[in-house]
Amino acid sequence: YKRQGTNGWKGRILISSIKKELTALLCLLTALILFCAGFSSVLLPERLDYGATWGMYEKEKKHSVDFMFFGSSLAYCDIIPSVIYEDTGLTSYVMAGPEQTIPLTYWYLRQACSTQSPKVVFIEATGMFFSSHSKSVKINLTYMPWSINRLAPTFTEASEDERAGLLFPLYAYHDRWDRMTWDDFSRGILGYDPDPLAGYTFLDAAKPIETIKDRPFELQEDLYSRNLKYAEKIAAFCKERDILPIFYLTPNTSRPSAELTAKLRTDFEGLGVEFRNYNDAFDSLNLDLSTDFFDTLHFNYRGACKFSAYLASELKEFGLTPSADADAALWQERIRHFSALKDKADSGPVKLSG
Repeated sequence: YKRQGTNGWKGRILISSIKKELTALLCLLTALILFCAGFSSVLLPERLDYGATWGMYEKEKKHSVDFMFFGSSLAYCDIIPSVIYEDTGLTSYVMAGPEQTIPLTYWYLRQACSTQSPKVVFIEATGMFFSSHSKSVKINLTYMPWSINRLAPTFTEASEDERAGLLFPLYAYHDRWDRMTWDDFSRGILGYDPDPLAGYTFLDAAKPIETIKDRPFELQEDLYSRNLKYAEKIAAFCKERDILPIFYLTPNTSRPSAELTAKLRTDFEGLGVEFRNYNDAFDSLNLDLSTDFFDTLHFNYRGACKFSAYLASELKEFGLTPSADADAALWQERIRHFSALKDKADSGPVKLSG
């Protein structure tokens, strides 16, 4: 009896010791993960414009955005949320990324809707023709918050040689440690401020445009079919969230051919989603080909102002009541900020791009 009691006592001590060691190990691993995550955010290069600006997006007041825009640079260079707000009182945000493919747009939409509840989302549709492994997949994913919406495309969209850096940013950016500044440490620890342009990238230079031409897209059936499946997933997700999805083409001077545009319209309508080709409104925008474009694809701020004002007039047609959760002071500051950038650019000679 005594021997059994002693064995039981020793067993309890052994179990207690194992529990303590496992708890200590778990605490150590947690601390290591938190340290790596924190230091990784410090090492990441600052991201303030040209898309994938998740750090600033996360500072947006929750459930305060009425409209959202997704897609490539044709979204973040061409749409100015402060202009839309000033005209309509409706809030919008551009959560786009460079050369953003349709599968990446799907994951961006899911992640964006974890903190916002837009009534309508606009998706720039040229991503239907982008390669599944564009050179910008890495930058699109690097700044996304950690969630399944980042992890899933890391394995399905990124190339093998990109995955290690995406899964372990400390590995990808460790060589920046000797170039760190106090601003880097402050941003990495405290995070970003809200974006004064709500996802828009201000371009002030101009490229005179001589002709309107077809953009040299090559239709790859397997790639297009895969992108269409993700467009269907976008439509299904929007239906679940009671969001109206609209796929659209930005007006520019290098655009998909009439044949490809017709195919987009047929296929999107086949999914039961709306498609808008804003090239049809090109003349209504009163664009100046000598001053309103940064290059053949993108507006500068002059053209973006005209397109955003046109969008604002269309958004009024939805009859939406502006979000009661919007930060009015922030949006007034956004109007002032963009006006200051515009006034400064207007006061000097037109700078040429390219």
